[in-house]
Amino acid sequence: MSATATAEKLTLKVSRYIKAPRERVFEAWTDPEDIMRWFRTDATHLVSTKTDPRVGGRYLFVSNASSCGGGTGGGGPKEIGGVYKEIKKPSKLVFTWQWLNNPNGPGDGETTVTIELAEVQGGTQLTLTHEGFATVESHDGHNKGWNGILDTLGRQMDKACESMTPGNFSWNELMTSGTDKAAAFYMKLFGWETAPMPGMAYTIFKNAGTYAGGMLQAGDGRPTMWVPYVTVADTDASTAAAQKLGAKVCMGPADIPGVGRIAVITDPTGATFGLWAQAKE
Repeated sequence: MSATATAEKLTLKVSRYIKAPRERVFEAWTDPEDIMRWFRTDATHLVSTKTDPRVGGRYLFVSNASSCGGGTGGGGPKEIGGVYKEIKKPSKLVFTWQWLNNPNGPGDGETTVTIELAEVQGGTQLTLTHEGFATVESHDGHNKGWNGILDTLGRQMDKACESMTPGNFSWNELMTSGTDKAAAFYMKLFGWETAPMPGMAYTIFKNAGTYAGGMLQAGDGRPTMWVPYVTVADTDASTAAAQKLGAKVCMGPADIPGVGRIAVITDPTGATFGLWAQAKE
């Protein structure tokens, strides 16, 4: 990582290696729910986020604290907003950056942030360039803030990648004929929220904004049950290997658009679980 300043114009540059595909890292910068999870430091977090990731679209972040990423001022929540100037998915994102309700004055006014994502072995090299600071103090404050935020992004991506490593559990899915009753039960028991999955008759369970699992309407006489999924490199090969080891195939390998290729099997003792492989590029 590095931070540089010139006499004419203060420019901040910070780099990070992120252990995740750059398509996933790009999505983390544009999806409001993703941003809510990682755009934080030990002292601050976002309480709401709105994005419209298209050239000319606007975003708005509302922080819980009086200072975030170098901003100043006391009082309640602080707003950061701007306009998307350039979008090249999944390699580049450029947006303006401005504190919108700083009681101590306009500060830097409008500055510019550029996110560049390069594919490297095993992940993504992220380079953040923030330019247009009015003072060294603001430059240094944002340097501290961005480093803390990118540390959190890295930890979040590392955690997500663990579930995508073959052999690890990656998802939990409830199959039930009483989806409304099940949703009410888990919402009251755990405080989960529910959200529809776009383009599918599927319900997502969320816990404090983080995915907790999914729910599917059971049919064809299938029993109500939770099905945990294990990540595999190749769903077809793993299904065939499981059969040779005495497993029963409940649902053969099938592609789920935007999700990957899955299968559901029962092991020789009668326990049911799923296999999941990421969709191939």
